[in-house]
Amino acid sequence: MRVDSFAKEMNLTVLTEAGDAEIRDVCIGDLLSIVMNTCSEGSLWITQQTHPNILQVASLSDAAAIVIPAEAGVEQSLIDKAEDMGVCLLSSELGIYELAWRTHEVLK
Repeated sequence: MRVDSFAKEMNLTVLTEAGDAEIRDVCIGDLLSIVMNTCSEGSLWITQQTHPNILQVASLSDAAAIVIPAEAGVEQSLIDKAEDMGVCLLSSELGIYELAWRTHEVLK
């Protein structure tokens, strides 16, 4: 499924361009060193982490998109930096558990 279609199906807020990258798998985690080893090209990464370093990790792994759940909140500075780096950033009104569950249902 493409990121733009996934964002629409999940009713996600598109913070930076969703684009047409194909979602190949899902990575859920907040510890950047682990995500760097498990997130791969085309991964949809769900994280509560909102430190700007997530953008570097997503860029290095060529992740399809980062999704931030409701609990985390996203500052404009992160959105601006993601846009500058060309990283797709999405947010959800769902909590992380429900976001992960619905992601599974939509992508299966």
